[in-house]
Amino acid sequence: MFAEGYIGIAGLIGVGKSTLTMELAKALNFEPVLEEVGGNPYLEKFYGDMKTYGTIMQVWLLNHRFRQHREFVSRISMGKIRGVVQDRTIWEDTIFARMLNQHSDKIISDMDYNTYLDLFDNMVLRELVFPQLLIFLDCRVQTCIDRIRSRGRNMERAIEPDYLKSLQENYYQFIEEMEAAGVRILKLNWETFQPMSEVVRLVHEYSLKPSNFTKWVRPLRKMGMENKANLPDKVREAAK
Repeated sequence: MFAEGYIGIAGLIGVGKSTLTMELAKALNFEPVLEEVGGNPYLEKFYGDMKTYGTIMQVWLLNHRFRQHREFVSRISMGKIRGVVQDRTIWEDTIFARMLNQHSDKIISDMDYNTYLDLFDNMVLRELVFPQLLIFLDCRVQTCIDRIRSRGRNMERAIEPDYLKSLQENYYQFIEEMEAAGVRILKLNWETFQPMSEVVRLVHEYSLKPSNFTKWVRPLRKMGMENKANLPDKVREAAK
């Protein structure tokens, strides 16, 4: 299921999502939905101590974005607004959780990651809808680092290039998963900002392309060794 008039902007930290969200929403006469960076009570603490605050921050973000998602989908369906352009969709929250779970320090443990995915699944199966179009902004990690430094947010000073490289790899995997689910994806090289007239043209072009939406595919859970021992060989290999 997807919502007409729902456009998502995806990409790395610092790539330029917020700027495009505002400008594209204005051009389409849609409502912008921005990340409330200042309202996140865990963000600064997370960058200072990822191990302690990784799980709770992901749960907070999921809850916050879930509330946002329900509100604007309801307003679109009731005709109160034409549509929205959202800076980072709720679907992207799983990227960060997965990356933190895959980290060598296990910033999010397997048990916490499984619980997070269960929570996400419960929301997805009941409430969430895909965007009409997902715009993926891509550029070099160093370009993102330069843009992060230029905007001067103190809490982002601790972001390391390796963190963004890992995030970028997970984003590429995420985009493949969304394409496999039938979501329309518009990939833009955002090494330099493109003219808004060209972005609007591409949005209209891609929004008319056919989509074959499928159900959400439940990600594999992390399993303890004691549970793996009871699985068939093929399933055990897939669970690694």
